[in-house]
Amino acid sequence: MEKERAIELILEELQKAEEKFPTWPTDPIHASAILNEEAGELTQACLDYYFHDADGKAAFDEAIQCGAMAVRFLVNVGKYHRQNQ
Repeated sequence: MEKERAIELILEELQKAEEKFPTWPTDPIHASAILNEEAGELTQACLDYYFHDADGKAAFDEAIQCGAMAVRFLVNVGKYHRQNQ
């Protein structure tokens, strides 16, 4: 897959996620937890592929979702605040 296509898929997923879940945490801890949850799902899909003969589609889909949440985290970096602010 070309980089351009991968980025296109990530941006499409980002748009869907923003429409489905319009709010995003205002602190980096909760925002990173969302990203880490997606990364965990990617790891699980890879384990299923490697050890349990699952097809690679789930890992592909989870990688796109993980990329979308990484972009969402980065887009919101300037809006995060610390506790008691």
